[in-house]
Amino acid sequence: MEKAICIAKRELRDCYQEHGPVAGTHHFSDYWGRDGFFALQGSIAIGDTDIAKNMVDLFFANQRKDGLIPYRILNGPVTLGKYFGHSKKFKEPIPCYKLRETGSLVLDGTTLCLMTLAQLCNAGKVDPHQYDSKVEHALNFLKTREKHGLLWDGAMCEWNDSVNKWGNLLYSNVIYWNMYHELGDTEMQDEIGHKLRQRLWNGKFFADWYDHSRQDYFYPFGNLLAVAWGLATPKETESILAEAEKAKVDFTLESNTPKYPQGRVWWFNRLTGMGDYQNQGTLWWQPVCAYVAALVKAGRVAEAREQFTLMTRKIEEDEKIWECYERDGKPVKRILYRAEQPFAWAAGQILWVKNLLDSSNDT
Repeated sequence: MEKAICIAKRELRDCYQEHGPVAGTHHFSDYWGRDGFFALQGSIAIGDTDIAKNMVDLFFANQRKDGLIPYRILNGPVTLGKYFGHSKKFKEPIPCYKLRETGSLVLDGTTLCLMTLAQLCNAGKVDPHQYDSKVEHALNFLKTREKHGLLWDGAMCEWNDSVNKWGNLLYSNVIYWNMYHELGDTEMQDEIGHKLRQRLWNGKFFADWYDHSRQDYFYPFGNLLAVAWGLATPKETESILAEAEKAKVDFTLESNTPKYPQGRVWWFNRLTGMGDYQNQGTLWWQPVCAYVAALVKAGRVAEAREQFTLMTRKIEEDEKIWECYERDGKPVKRILYRAEQPFAWAAGQILWVKNLLDSSNDT
């Protein structure tokens, strides 16, 4: 296990740049909010708090007048050559607030930035009043993006951004709940939790999203974060973990189950042979890291350690941590797309989970 943790630290720190971790050093060489802020959970766990503060500073420095914080800050132009490892650089990073594909505003740069800031404040690493006005501005903006008491997203605005989800997304609103949890606003936390149950709980797990109707796909990452962060009740936790057990595959869990219809997958992914990129095809680290964290939260530490051992064996075999893998466990390497490596999000989440395990007691 020690070797795997050393690899994770190396790969996370390989992605550190002046303002924070970039998502990767090849075709994901920008400051992505979701990649970076999830990666920073690992940075904070290993004591790299300065890099976390740098990234929070960068994203707040690019906050829009209406309060929205960017979801991505470009280090260079998006070109075909970039996806083959040939990036060009801007003189100054350029913030992005809307998806190029759909024109929809992306909200998780804002929620994750506020969540990370609150964690740093709670750990005594940042003056809690330094960003008061900016935080208030961001929270006021997020309120304008609510519908049915939850954040309402445009198409393809979450991590699983190759699938046409829109409306009240589980991913977005679990983060929204945890943001208020970290900020210490129990009233808003309780209100969002209540609305999530009303809108998305189907008796077994939280549904993936609600647009014109509830979409009852099991989305492990969102459900397991709900457990790991403390949103789920003990009864809900038991039910979610039972569903997660069915979704286990190799060293990880499926990205979703069942498969999404191909008609929901972005046409460009289908055209380039990547229709399974985030659709029960390729294998990812995000679901399994959330699974281990959920097992720890549920007090099932021995099971968590067993699963984490499978993960560390995979890392030690490859001696690297890739973005995603084929079903046979090999890194994705297709005609027009290759998995990113190093991949900050995965490395950071692995270190976050290791810290949770170290802080727990076997039961």
